[in-house]
Amino acid sequence: MLVEITPSAAPPAVARLAARIAVHDDVAVWPVRLAGRAFLVLAGDEALATRVDSPLILAWHRTADRGHWLVDRTSRLVGGPVAVGASRVGPGEPLWCAAGPCALESPDDAVATGWLVAEQGGDAIRASLFKTRSSPYHFPGRRRRGLTQLAELRRRSGLPVITEVTDPRDVEPVAAVADCLHVDPRHMTNTALLAELGGAGRPVLLMRGSRATVAEWLRAAEHVVSRGNPDVILCARGVVSFDRSLAFQPDYGAIAAVRRHTDLPVIFDPSHSTGDAAAVPAAALAAAAYGVDGLLIETHVRPAAMYRPGDADQMIAPGSLGAILSACREVRDIAAKLGDRTRVLMTSSDREETAG
Repeated sequence: MLVEITPSAAPPAVARLAARIAVHDDVAVWPVRLAGRAFLVLAGDEALATRVDSPLILAWHRTADRGHWLVDRTSRLVGGPVAVGASRVGPGEPLWCAAGPCALESPDDAVATGWLVAEQGGDAIRASLFKTRSSPYHFPGRRRRGLTQLAELRRRSGLPVITEVTDPRDVEPVAAVADCLHVDPRHMTNTALLAELGGAGRPVLLMRGSRATVAEWLRAAEHVVSRGNPDVILCARGVVSFDRSLAFQPDYGAIAAVRRHTDLPVIFDPSHSTGDAAAVPAAALAAAAYGVDGLLIETHVRPAAMYRPGDADQMIAPGSLGAILSACREVRDIAAKLGDRTRVLMTSSDREETAG
């Protein structure tokens, strides 16, 4: 449940009101401010909250039905472009792209890749220090010992850096270095991590879990936003399917579905969706046709030198990134014009039916 209160309410008065509402031990409450509005977030059975009268209260908002009230388009609290370093991703902005290796391995290779990403028109570089691996015997990332190298990559490449974080205890030190914090699909339901990211002061790139519904994805974003961070970028990727001809099944319908509910920026990862560098351009073009705000693409100057097992097979050549982005931008523009034309025709048809 959300209790909307007057934005001018003094913190001591808000604390007293919260204590009156959350009398029951199993109701947690905390304040949050978004888009000039103020709320008390109540976690627990709505029936356990004490309905009090107060001049500070503007409205009681039930959240049990959807579970994603704050990020929902009808609430008008989040949305619009999100700044990642000097770049911006979101509605009304040019197609954005973050590219680079999945994990930071060789710092020199990462910097060389970053230079080429910038040259090819990329907006940010991805390189993770913490990796969630399917086997305990795979490279887990450089972790905190790589923070200095990540800062050096940011400085030398001239690009904002996106990196993964997997543990709430690592959020603060990583946020001090990175421009955007990335949540892997396996951690989409790590609520302790999501809550910590809500106070990190950095944009959060939130990937959809490979078995998660769109509603669950939105509720994961709600966890971040409910802690005060409106800068969430939703990243769509493949889902588990009976057909394993690709690493996952790209779910383009989820792009359209999530856009019906929220104005948060939506991007797509064609690399992890397919697991095959040869399939990345076509997958990226398809996502562009669905109107994504950006792409997350894996690329490396020397994929043959990457650690194994790993993601070398899905690395595109950095020199091909520019052509892919150019084609995707053209396709997205065509799709947008087609969508505008379709809406005009539908509106005209509705008017004719009303007149008839």
